[in-house]
Amino acid sequence: MAHLQPNTSPVWPPTGIALAALLIFGLKYWPGIVFGVMLGYLTNNNALNVSIGLAIGNTLEALAGAYLIKRLFHFDNHLDRIQDVLSLAIFGALATTISAFIGVLTLLIVGADIRAVMWTIWFTWWIGDFMGALVVAPFLLVWYSNWPIRWKPRKVMEAGILILLLLAMTSYVFIIQPVGGVSHEALIYVIFPYVIYAALRFTQIGAVSTVFLVSGIAILGTVMGTGPLVRTSLNESLILLQTFMGVVAITSLTLAATTHQRKLAEESLRQRISDLNQINEASQTFLGIFDTETIYQTICRIAVEKFGASAAWIILNGDDNPKTPIRASFGLPINKIKELSIQLPGTRLPAENPAVMASVYSNESESRQGYFLESFPLSFVGKQIGKLRLANPEKGFFTADRNLIFESYSNLAAVAIQNTWLFDQVRSGNEQLHALSHRLMDVQEAERLHLSRELHDESGQVMSALVVQLGLLERDASKPELIRQHAAELKRIAGDVLDNLHEMAVKLRPASLDHLGLVTALDQYISEFSHQHSLNVLFETVGLSKKRQTLEIETAIFRIVQESLTNVILHAQATDVDVLLSQRNGKLIAMIEDNGVGFTPDKVAEQSHLGLFGMRERVEMLGGSLTIESSIGKGTTILAEVPCDN
Repeated sequence: MAHLQPNTSPVWPPTGIALAALLIFGLKYWPGIVFGVMLGYLTNNNALNVSIGLAIGNTLEALAGAYLIKRLFHFDNHLDRIQDVLSLAIFGALATTISAFIGVLTLLIVGADIRAVMWTIWFTWWIGDFMGALVVAPFLLVWYSNWPIRWKPRKVMEAGILILLLLAMTSYVFIIQPVGGVSHEALIYVIFPYVIYAALRFTQIGAVSTVFLVSGIAILGTVMGTGPLVRTSLNESLILLQTFMGVVAITSLTLAATTHQRKLAEESLRQRISDLNQINEASQTFLGIFDTETIYQTICRIAVEKFGASAAWIILNGDDNPKTPIRASFGLPINKIKELSIQLPGTRLPAENPAVMASVYSNESESRQGYFLESFPLSFVGKQIGKLRLANPEKGFFTADRNLIFESYSNLAAVAIQNTWLFDQVRSGNEQLHALSHRLMDVQEAERLHLSRELHDESGQVMSALVVQLGLLERDASKPELIRQHAAELKRIAGDVLDNLHEMAVKLRPASLDHLGLVTALDQYISEFSHQHSLNVLFETVGLSKKRQTLEIETAIFRIVQESLTNVILHAQATDVDVLLSQRNGKLIAMIEDNGVGFTPDKVAEQSHLGLFGMRERVEMLGGSLTIESSIGKGTTILAEVPCDN
């Protein structure tokens, strides 16, 4: 087909083959292009110097095109994006100018007589290489990237019928139909519906195959002189034909890429709708779960079964320590998930580590591939309560769209977790309130029983003795000496009654707390308590202001000290107790420390120790805090802090 010059053909498929080879296998295979071009030109009776110059041009052309396409556009060999088609067309057109320039320059250097037609040769050279890049390269790239084709028999039959019809129509237009006038030239547009249908129905495979087929038949017909684009010279005819086919190729490839992207968008939309539906179903599932451990496990299970993750597990804040057990997991055995949990999000556990791989992956192919990990925060009202971690072996699984769904799911999961926590708190609070109610009734009955015994056993007996003494006084009214004795005994009995009543009043509520203040009331109470129970109790105050606190604060602190000392007598087996009352930073602080046997606070349920629960309730009602520090054999420290006026 080279009429202007033996080395200049308007049809040059090797450019497309070379470009496709470098895009598929890599730039390191460029020596194969040099060898192929040299061999081709030498066997075509060209001199060595001519072959070297043309080999340099063809090799640089393919290298420049492949490098620019990959580097600037992140080219995908599937050609399923418009940017891939445009990058191939743009950089294919630019890169093929290299071969045209070097080829013409080589011919001039070796003395070829081409000056008169130099620019025609350059254009013919360029259009031939460009069509090779635009027709042959896409055909090889798409078929190589999509092989093997897995179509249903019905679609294969449809494709076969389309090819036969296109083959018949193209043969009729370019080979069978004799050269005629305008009507003959207009027949080339009959081919467009077939090419468009192929691009729409079969996307890239249909586009590159129909363009390749039409191009081959059209070139054959034009060379035979029967095509509608035949002109006075074969070179002009082929240039016109290749220009036409370039337009067809770009149109077809662009249409196929647009169709593919539209299908991807539709699939993405369907997937998004499906994911949102799954999130809605998950929310319905979460609404029926009130147990914390069950909600953890359900969150992980749904992430795997409904959203496609291979494994899912939950780590709450404070659980990042490897020694802390994972709260819940699903999809893989727990030992494998523990190995995965050391991996950073967005990375892959290295398959080169055989020790890790042997314990994490169940088969050889899975071991070679590894798992990719992403971590999604479990956040509620702007506060992160933990992380939901997901793993999948697919490199492209964690896309931006899918991660957005996982983020929404994680937020929903955080709400579900928070709800179960609140439900646990409400349930625990109700149990504590019921227990406290029973405790209050028991305490009330015990106090009534105590008062009844006090009145009956002590005050009743004293009053009986008082009645007896009054009777004796009445009997001995005429004996002054006996009257004085009876009066003294009556005075003593009345004093005992007053002492008993005072002791009962102090136990119920010391009057000094209301009239003299917290410090005086505590000092009196601790002194009497120490004497009564033979216990060494040391009371100190630090930094207290002269201003009294509210009755609620003073009552709460007094009762906390009272309850703490009672617990020391009942449980601590202590010999020394220190009570410190201090004031700093706007807080009134009471600290009670003993040297008793101690206990483990985490193992003590407040429902069974309502004294502790009552103290905590008193402090929290005032906006303060209660801290209990204790361990077996090391005593106990109770620290109560409440806000106060300076």
